[in-house]
Amino acid sequence: MKILHILTILSLLVTRLSAGDPGMEAIGSMSVKLIFATNGNPSIAGSLAKEVDANDIKQLKAIKELEFSDYRLLGTDTPNILKGYESWATPLRPSKEILVSFQPIKRTDAGKVQMVLEYWQSKRKIFSTNPLLTKGKTLYLLGPEWRKGRLILAVQIEDLKN
Repeated sequence: MKILHILTILSLLVTRLSAGDPGMEAIGSMSVKLIFATNGNPSIAGSLAKEVDANDIKQLKAIKELEFSDYRLLGTDTPNILKGYESWATPLRPSKEILVSFQPIKRTDAGKVQMVLEYWQSKRKIFSTNPLLTKGKTLYLLGPEWRKGRLILAVQIEDLKN
């Protein structure tokens, strides 16, 4: 009789676990780029740094605080946005020296979501912000000084389910 009760309880647990967690549902994806900006020699960014897209350069130079002579793309990541949990982007893969955490707070309109966005470097939170992001529109955030230049974080909602 005890075995029957145990089997019943186990079957109920398995059923609940297989139902899934609605917070783990992906509601979209986000592009996270890490850009090195400098007025000095851009080769100091390293041999793996790439040219930045001309459209990104045009947008960066239009922002007075982000106007530098040279820009290099250090890395990019496109993680899913989870409905009810914090997600992480690692734009310098495989290194985990620079991480970006993000979690949706609320959806205001179609194609817009407010997020908690945090920039982590060397396991320390450098800054946190709560921007309202619009699908297809890039948000540029000025990061810390690095190798005689500055790091710039570019985040954009790539896909967002209704």
